[in-house]
Amino acid sequence: MCSAWRTRHMRGIDRAHIGTTLRDPFIDYAKIAEGMGITGIGPINDPAELAPALKKGLALVKAGEPVLVDVVTQGR
Repeated sequence: MCSAWRTRHMRGIDRAHIGTTLRDPFIDYAKIAEGMGITGIGPINDPAELAPALKKGLALVKAGEPVLVDVVTQGR
């Protein structure tokens, strides 16, 4: 079935990620949020930066502002 699928769609396994993953280019959700007038924090790539980002975001939410925290995770 796998080879029939590749033949039918005329693309190999090396390009199976197309249309199923969000990469190349990676999306900067924090920048998109800022464009909508919402505070955007991130993208957070380093786990050491997560706690300070969440503290900042929580303080802003408690002040009544909407916030988006963009955290990059690893796919499985």
